[in-house]
Amino acid sequence: MPPPPPSMLMEELLEEVFFRLLPDEPAWLVRASAVCKPWRSILADPVFRRRYREFHGTPPVLGLFEKLSPRLVPIPAFFPAQTYHPDWAAMDCRHGRALFCQFGETRDLIVLDPLTGRQCQVPSPPHYPVYFSAAVLCAAQGCDHHNCQAGHFRVVMCPSKLEGVTLGWMYSSETRLWTELTSDIHPTADYYSVSAMPSILVGDAVYFNVDAVIECQLGTLCFSMFEKPTDDNGTLMMVEDDVLGFAAVVDVTLTLWSREAGPEGAMGWIKLRVIDLKTLLPNVALFIPSALVINGYAEGTQVIFVRTSVGCYMVDLKLGRSRKVSYHGRKSFPYTSFYIPDSCTSAAMEAASPGQGQ
Repeated sequence: MPPPPPSMLMEELLEEVFFRLLPDEPAWLVRASAVCKPWRSILADPVFRRRYREFHGTPPVLGLFEKLSPRLVPIPAFFPAQTYHPDWAAMDCRHGRALFCQFGETRDLIVLDPLTGRQCQVPSPPHYPVYFSAAVLCAAQGCDHHNCQAGHFRVVMCPSKLEGVTLGWMYSSETRLWTELTSDIHPTADYYSVSAMPSILVGDAVYFNVDAVIECQLGTLCFSMFEKPTDDNGTLMMVEDDVLGFAAVVDVTLTLWSREAGPEGAMGWIKLRVIDLKTLLPNVALFIPSALVINGYAEGTQVIFVRTSVGCYMVDLKLGRSRKVSYHGRKSFPYTSFYIPDSCTSAAMEAASPGQGQ
């Protein structure tokens, strides 16, 4: 068989180079597409985009929504403009979607795709709790969640004050109905969290971090409840091998726990490691140790967000580095997704590279 023509070889080599452009810097893809029409043609190809997502696997952190703020705080420099909705409050982010509560008489929920602006209004459940946490997630079975923002989704709502046997509700965008979720759990005390707390999806269960940890098994819609490893303010996260974990700051150290089976088979918290934040944060961020609080976690990664007296820092525990991403330090809902800008295929990009690739 004769070798392929040089143009085909060059295209394959270029694809391998483009695969290695980091997804957390979308501007690099835009600049590459502006070089010439052949390059733009490669980047616009749906097959390349699918393989690009598969190559990188874990979606990058593109920004964060902060408590009581409906506008995305972008982390990359290049990101589409966001419409401001002053009557929205951020509740959750997952699988390329963001969830908001809409203030007003109805207090409906809004599911938004920040990359396209596409939104879906979710009516409030029949018995609306005053305080609650909520999670949004893809409804497709076996999905890799690389590009499913336009598909069906579910919303799981957990009231922050637990009373009786009602522990939550689940909404399906396919049926457009809420299902009341009940349990035989009878808490000995009321559990309060006066505002939305980030949830986490581990395996087939959603976990809510109120005064205790509430687990909702999606397959059986069964609830369970267990204590957190510490009374200190912390966050649920995922640790090695996709295991539920917990992280909390004490003084200037970060302690990580994992929930595992003990020698006798009972589930419990095991301390994994203690990290000195002096090795991760600049001195100015450590000036007031009592201000250090974990206020967010990027699901599926080893990235946490730490509130300090001078703002919010994104800390990558795997790479051992940090960067300041916000001056406010409010409760954060990180947004992760793959973003290959539409401008890679637009006529505007052709105008940005006149006379090239002809």
